[in-house]
Amino acid sequence: PLNSSYRISYNMLLNMMRVEDVDPEYLLRASFHQFQQESEAPALEAQANDWENDAKGIEVGDGSKESEQLVGEYYQMDQQLLLTKRKMMRIVRRPEHILPFLQASGRLLDVSIDGEHFGWGVLVRYKHKTGTGTAGSAGKMAADANNGPRHQLDVLLPCVDKRHDEIKDEKNDKEGKAEDTVAVDTGLLWRGTVQHCRPVRPNGIDDEKTISMREFTIGLDGIDRISAVRIFIPKDTHPVQHRQNVLKSLQEVHRRMPTLPLLDPVKDLGIKGNEFQTLVERAATLKERLSSHKLSTDFTEEEKKLRVEAYGRKTDLLEQARVIRRKAHSCQTMVMRDELKKMKRVLRQLGHVDASGVIQTKGRTACEINTANELVVVELVFTGILNDLSVEQCVALLSCMTYDERNKSDEGEDPAKDLKSYLSNPFYKLQETGRVVAKASIACKVELDENEFVEQFNPGMMEAVFAWCKGAKFVDVQKLTGSFEGTTIRTLRRLEELVRQLTSASKAIGNHELQKKFEQGSELIKRDIVFCSSLYL
Repeated sequence: PLNSSYRISYNMLLNMMRVEDVDPEYLLRASFHQFQQESEAPALEAQANDWENDAKGIEVGDGSKESEQLVGEYYQMDQQLLLTKRKMMRIVRRPEHILPFLQASGRLLDVSIDGEHFGWGVLVRYKHKTGTGTAGSAGKMAADANNGPRHQLDVLLPCVDKRHDEIKDEKNDKEGKAEDTVAVDTGLLWRGTVQHCRPVRPNGIDDEKTISMREFTIGLDGIDRISAVRIFIPKDTHPVQHRQNVLKSLQEVHRRMPTLPLLDPVKDLGIKGNEFQTLVERAATLKERLSSHKLSTDFTEEEKKLRVEAYGRKTDLLEQARVIRRKAHSCQTMVMRDELKKMKRVLRQLGHVDASGVIQTKGRTACEINTANELVVVELVFTGILNDLSVEQCVALLSCMTYDERNKSDEGEDPAKDLKSYLSNPFYKLQETGRVVAKASIACKVELDENEFVEQFNPGMMEAVFAWCKGAKFVDVQKLTGSFEGTTIRTLRRLEELVRQLTSASKAIGNHELQKKFEQGSELIKRDIVFCSSLYL
């Protein structure tokens, strides 16, 4: 679909504010972006209504208000208990507590991966990932390339290959014959992923022939519970027979101990502190209240489970409907209204407009510039930095804002370290000016990273542009750059456009000295092959 990426700029905003009876908010309301957002609202409202109707159709207990209220009390306490257990488990999973019990293989772990509960599995090995960005740029790149968990566990888990489900969906004989082949193929696979495998269904729904043990890699956050039980596993778990033997051992443990003993967080893991003790006491209190609740004493376990599940489905549907309805309401409000208010505050902070919204001299200057960052360019003009530079230095400095190639210097390294002082000093002043604009924007709640904002100014073309303004040939200028010829030509063309805009801006504010300087700069840039209408002429 065609999605609008409309964004308002400071130049656009100032040009609207300088015209009488023109409201910037009107332009936003009339934009295609606003139309697209408003068009989504009816469908979202309809979806919210459908979910609310589905929720009303779910009966909790006998359908009475008192019955639903009773189940609601139990459900809320049960959710609080679940949340408390999760907080306790986050403390248990801290490396200083759990790692001593993960060094040896064979430990039974209750595992969930990406929200899917796989149940009890067997620990194969623990791995501590190195290369976390401490070895300079190479280490940082290695860490960025692999954003997995720092502490990794290889765990054998019983699972079913999803290809078996695909085959069962097909009822023809041809697919039926292929099932045996798939069973052989999947048995040979030892690596498991949630994309290709699913947990085993309870109560023997899955055929035993389709169940296999596979090795999954998880982080510490994938552990739901840690057992005190360890079993023997072979050193090499890749062969099919070895993994099947581990599955049989796991099944035998379950047969002998239907409820596996867990490691005690306090006695075994040695967790101390008021935070964990408070959570333990809270969990004990909630369990006591749940066991003494009327839903637990007056109804069987099966009836209680059905009522709680029904109430949970109803609550989820109503919550989803509320979220969708809020989203539909936000679609009907004006897009970028908050962003527009923040931009107006930035303009007032930097002196482009006064408290009444009247355009000042700075604002009239920024109205003429749209090739580069208008706020930074105007600050360069009004701080007098450009007045003290020669024509060639001015043009070379402005090239930092039209050369949009990524800065190739390492992080923390000075990008202007190889430049002569007559070029590097103006660049440092440009960086200071950029920081002034960035800090003003951040103070007005605009989402901006100061370092990233300053790093966008690339001095990589300054030396080449300075030589071009001195009359050097294009072939000699190109040797001073690390870019392609097309990039150099595009940078020079954009630079000439920016200098022309600055000429108009200087004329608009009556600064004839700067106007003359930029006119000379435009004449120095606009020559030879760079500005040919065609390279074939």
